[in-house]
Amino acid sequence: MKRKLLPFAIAAAVAVPGVAIADATIYGKLNVSVRNVDTGEDTWELESHASRLGFKGDAELDYGLTAIYQMEYEISPDQEDGGESDDTFKQRDIFVGLKGGFGTLKLGNMDTPLKKAQGKVDLFSDIVDMNLLLDGENRQDNAINYTSPKFANMFTINTMIEVGDGATDADDNERDGIAEGTSIAITAGDKKYKKQPFYAALAYDNDLTENKGISTIRAVAGYKINALTLGALYQTSEGELESNKDYDEDGFLVSAAYKMDKVTLKGQYISSDQSVDAKGNIDGEGGELFTLGVDYKLGKKTKTYVYYADGENDGDDEYTVYGLGLEQKF
Repeated sequence: MKRKLLPFAIAAAVAVPGVAIADATIYGKLNVSVRNVDTGEDTWELESHASRLGFKGDAELDYGLTAIYQMEYEISPDQEDGGESDDTFKQRDIFVGLKGGFGTLKLGNMDTPLKKAQGKVDLFSDIVDMNLLLDGENRQDNAINYTSPKFANMFTINTMIEVGDGATDADDNERDGIAEGTSIAITAGDKKYKKQPFYAALAYDNDLTENKGISTIRAVAGYKINALTLGALYQTSEGELESNKDYDEDGFLVSAAYKMDKVTLKGQYISSDQSVDAKGNIDGEGGELFTLGVDYKLGKKTKTYVYYADGENDGDDEYTVYGLGLEQKF
């Protein structure tokens, strides 16, 4: 469906209860902050942080199976560079699948198992996201994803293969196989720390198009001690980019959050010895990023927050970001 027609289709589906979407759950969130970005020059921005609108549902089938589906779009309540934006709706996780005693099988466009393996250790995800310095935060299209049942009420295996679909790699070789790229993660515990006070994951990406052909290994650990939650992530990546330059990265993240009634204090540090720009070219020699923040819970689905980030790229390019935001889920 063309992007310009999508808002009308959504409005019609919500307004007319007889259409198929009547059985779906409508969900989403608006997350917007006003912030100051200082890279040598001060700039004030109104920034949307992965605000989204989604539809999901399921249908009971024979043989103990359930059909599942999801359509999720990023929405932009702000305007880039003070002008009109053509990205009012941007595709996020969109899939159809089946689940049963065997696990869950999904076909479509989805976050990779390696990306999902981070759990909740990135405390500033979507705001001052760790993808500024660490690879692997990718959503892969043409994907087949299988998630196993939980073993011993603790372990889960999540795997993904990328169908070639006629794309070409960095050397103009056609990718037409059933499994041109792969991603796999083994997780243990509970990333929300509700059933178990710990979370751990080991994940691997290899030759995914959305990860620019880079291979990445990621290890994650988190632990909750009463009101204190600690998190850590380490990863190493290597490969050859489209620029025909060798890529070799080691990076890590450590985080801590302390909850006091409606207030949560957060701190995070990220370091990487390599980074890539938006076009897949090596961008300097990595950097560091230190972020502090405070969340205040206004309601079950509403919070306000402040944050401050101090970063450094290539050992000499420094920047600071601070802002005040509001998040509303529905």
